[in-house]
Amino acid sequence: MNDSGIKWIKKAGGASTAASQDVRNTVACIIDNVRGMGMEAVTRLSQKFDGFGGPFRTPREEAARALGAISPEVRGALETAIRNVTMFHELQRGTLIDREWEISPGVRAGYRYMPVESAAVYIPGGRYPLPSSAIMSVVPAKAAGVRRIAAFSPPGKNGRVHESVLAVLSLLGVDEIWAIGGAHAIAAMALGAGEIARVDFVAGPGNAYVAEAKRALYGTIGIDGVAGPSEVLIIADGGADFRLTAKDLLAQSEHDPMASGVLVTTSEELAQNVRDEIENLLPGLPTRDVASISWNENGAIGLADSLDSAIEYANAMAPEHLQLAVSDPRETLAKCRAYGAAFLGYSSCEVFGDYIAGTNHTLPTDGRARFSSGLWTGSFMRTLTHLDMTPESAAALSLPGTVIARTEGLEAHARSLLARGDIKD
Repeated sequence: MNDSGIKWIKKAGGASTAASQDVRNTVACIIDNVRGMGMEAVTRLSQKFDGFGGPFRTPREEAARALGAISPEVRGALETAIRNVTMFHELQRGTLIDREWEISPGVRAGYRYMPVESAAVYIPGGRYPLPSSAIMSVVPAKAAGVRRIAAFSPPGKNGRVHESVLAVLSLLGVDEIWAIGGAHAIAAMALGAGEIARVDFVAGPGNAYVAEAKRALYGTIGIDGVAGPSEVLIIADGGADFRLTAKDLLAQSEHDPMASGVLVTTSEELAQNVRDEIENLLPGLPTRDVASISWNENGAIGLADSLDSAIEYANAMAPEHLQLAVSDPRETLAKCRAYGAAFLGYSSCEVFGDYIAGTNHTLPTDGRARFSSGLWTGSFMRTLTHLDMTPESAAALSLPGTVIARTEGLEAHARSLLARGDIKD
């Protein structure tokens, strides 16, 4: 990674986020069990890992009761998030327009956008219930026009999906809800198990076992990507508020002990003030047990010799979240080439993207923004091309096509082309 213009005041430990061989072996065994024994394996694995052996299907009425039980304040906040995220993703759908052109005389080529028929969304349970992840996964699938959307989330100690997640799924109109988590849930989605019909596409974040199961089953199903621990890179100049910057870094750190919050700034004063402020804030943070591990092991603060050096570092890192706390964020953004989602200016922290503002929070991590995108409406769609040729255009192109076919040694291809023309072999 290019950090030649950066002096590190606090450097991250650099722990690997790749799945260990133990994780890969465990997930491979789980997938084989579900492939061979179906629902019997899912039930046994759920009992083993979550202490719950079913029934796994959550009735629609239970989700409706959960919605009725949440406070008006929580419901209002969730409805605001759904409205904004829906607006953004429906606008995305409007850009995906079927097109067709005449490529040469008598030859028309085009494409259509079609949603996948079925999709499953994985909503983590674990350390925190994440109703926001339900919104971020379900809304783009609905905007794309996916006919069947199934939701999977780990059961809690009571054997049920967390009430806040059920409430959101009820608001979103999702009727197929399964209280199953972990790698065996991904295997059930991909392979089918008992009453669980297999799906075409799986989206949503999860732990290392979930991520590895998605990776291992890619090809059997489509996936949104393989996500690792969450990360933010904040590029800041001297105009940034050190108090806000410290809070933004801690917001990232409390996700997970492996999460990463990085600040690269052109201001030495800001760098020192942010470091001091984090030390002041950590003891009073309710999630300090997680946030302190994350910050101490993976947090970093760098002093850049110029804004351009900070940008080059960002382009090499390709962070999941890129926060541009600078005086001219749009000029800076124009120089940034790889990031999952960017947040512009002193007011736009990435937590708005996590919850409420409209952009999606399911994003590529571990540098994958160099070649992949975050979850969006197009993730649930396929581009289907078509070709429409007149007899005259087919005859005109048969000879040059035949030349290429015979260059490749594929005589049946050549004869298929020749049959469309008046050319005699």
